[in-house]
Amino acid sequence: MNFEYSYSSHLIWILIFIISVVIYNSFKKVFKLTNYRSFIIFRLTSFTLLIFLFFDPKFNFSILQENELPWNIYVDKSLSMAYHPKPSSAALILGIDNLINQLTKKTTINKIFSFGSEIDTNWVSGEKSFTQGSTNLGIVLDHIRSNKNQKSAGSVIITDGQANLGKEIGIKELGDNKPIHIVGVGSTSSSLDVAIKSIDAPPVIIKGENAELIVSITYNGNPNKKFNITLYSQDKLMGSKVISSSGNNSIDQVRFMISPDQTGKINYRVQVNAIADEINIQNNKQVVNIQVLKNVYQIAVITGAPNFNTQFLKKNIFDNSKVKVDHFLYKNKIYSTSLKQFWDTKYDLIIFDNHPIKDNADEWNSYLRVFAKKILSQKTSLALIAGYDIDEATFESYLKLMELNYKKSIIKLDAEFPWRVTENWNSTFPFAGTSFNNDLKKDLPPVHVSLNIEPKNANVLADFSISEMRVPLLIISEKGPLRFAVWTSPDLNRLHLKSQNEKYFNLFEDLFNPIISWLIRTSNEQNIYFRSAKNSYQQGEQISIVGKPIIDSRYGDEGLIHIYSNDSLINTKQLFYNSNTDTYEGKFWASKAGKLNYKIKILGEEKSSTIGEGEVYVQESQIELNKVFLNEIPLKKLAEATGGTFYHWDSRKELANIINKKVQKSVVNKRIVLKQAIGMFFFLIILVSIDWILRRRLGLL
Repeated sequence: MNFEYSYSSHLIWILIFIISVVIYNSFKKVFKLTNYRSFIIFRLTSFTLLIFLFFDPKFNFSILQENELPWNIYVDKSLSMAYHPKPSSAALILGIDNLINQLTKKTTINKIFSFGSEIDTNWVSGEKSFTQGSTNLGIVLDHIRSNKNQKSAGSVIITDGQANLGKEIGIKELGDNKPIHIVGVGSTSSSLDVAIKSIDAPPVIIKGENAELIVSITYNGNPNKKFNITLYSQDKLMGSKVISSSGNNSIDQVRFMISPDQTGKINYRVQVNAIADEINIQNNKQVVNIQVLKNVYQIAVITGAPNFNTQFLKKNIFDNSKVKVDHFLYKNKIYSTSLKQFWDTKYDLIIFDNHPIKDNADEWNSYLRVFAKKILSQKTSLALIAGYDIDEATFESYLKLMELNYKKSIIKLDAEFPWRVTENWNSTFPFAGTSFNNDLKKDLPPVHVSLNIEPKNANVLADFSISEMRVPLLIISEKGPLRFAVWTSPDLNRLHLKSQNEKYFNLFEDLFNPIISWLIRTSNEQNIYFRSAKNSYQQGEQISIVGKPIIDSRYGDEGLIHIYSNDSLINTKQLFYNSNTDTYEGKFWASKAGKLNYKIKILGEEKSSTIGEGEVYVQESQIELNKVFLNEIPLKKLAEATGGTFYHWDSRKELANIINKKVQKSVVNKRIVLKQAIGMFFFLIILVSIDWILRRRLGLL
């Protein structure tokens, strides 16, 4: 205990001495009078105290303080706790409450927490149920190690040890912690469960090709158990196989060969028979979908008059094993192939090559209404390639099917002009056309132009810049189920010849391959197909996403998976490219029950784009139910590493015998600043009051 002053203590004594001398000399004659002596002494004492307070004295002292340390009690609220044969849920809740009451009688302070995937205090508020979809013991240990729990006596954890979420328990990191006592719930014998772990299948295949489905089965029972695995497509049995399981949670693989004869998205369902006493049977069935694309695309090319573009079309479109082309060449007033075949055949794409011309303009004007019905009913795309011989009036009639019209030009267009690829290309084909760099855009080979089209409600992918006027060169549009494209220059062949130069290498392929693919829908709107390893997951299970590119294009090696629930973003995970399998792969956790949507974004050096999406269903059943048993060994190691004790549920009452009140003694330093103390204020009031009373009695007022 000591005093501190804001100023030197020697100065205090000097002032007190000086004031005492002054007061004495002033009142030494009066001091001899008995009536005034007490008043003078009081005044001297008062001045001394005021001088003492003026120097801001601080009173420092220490006291010994005893604090009771609380015990932290953690209750596992995961779903597996309710599925043990013994005890029942009601008995478990009652037993936990009785144990907490017993511990409270021995220690006045207990902090009660409950945990599953997160820690809360809901057990105290009455939410006593076992409904959490996963168990994260890692966050419990982090909570114990946190600074706010350093002043605790220790911890008690009531759990079955089924940690299926979060990081592994770091035993070596717990040596310096307070004791952790554990009450283990359930039996060490696991409940039996057989499950379809995953279905490995290609996201997309071509009609008529063979594909292999690899089904992974797990069983936690003894080996040599027989299981029947069946494969269905659209409720039609496709195959069945019987296996002898390896057991002990090993993975057995079953292979099925499929060869779909239909196009579109086809669902395949795999089932494994349930076994007696199996708690969770929802993981015995899984569905995977595969996108089946066409193996052959029908294209009709109608040439009004022979031209150099025709040879180019034959070389670049006809020579393709996946394309079947019917060529209708108009020459000497007849067609090389009868038009009856054209009207009777369903096409994916019709190309007008330098067509219609003046010689057949009347004929095709009469066909206009029938032609419109044909492409609408058959959902056929249409591409118009201008030529030197076209009849512009009839050509415009077919442009109007696309809701396009000629635009009157204020300058003469019948000449060659330089052109460029517009900014619309990147938004339409984000990962195609890599040769369109900035230098090339400024120096593309000039081509002839004679038509100016008003691109109303259309997408201009390339245009001419003529005297500050923009004239479309390449236009695409989409009206309902129909897709259209227009190339307004007759010099398409010249562009092809220019692309043989190293400077323009790949120019033609990069420009037209995406257009043709878009028109005939070879990728069915997608360049990469993504799907999950199975369609249905349990809460707490890891979801795997795999994507397969179906065209040779340039994509980034990394991407992002954005996960949504009820249109709200709940998570984002990374996506990586696996060069060994030529697939994109990513994983995330099934954190919520219901439908989860995901969107895939590939990251490029200069741009990124969403190129895939899908959905998975998370069942109400939990991954917790796949392993319903007491995970005793790691719990014992955890208790021993911290100096605690492990008890089985039936021996839980013994825990109360070793839990005692723990008191922490500490020396607490305190300081009292006298001028800030409220008592000093009242003391000064008392001094002034006494001074006033003494003066009044002496007749000095």
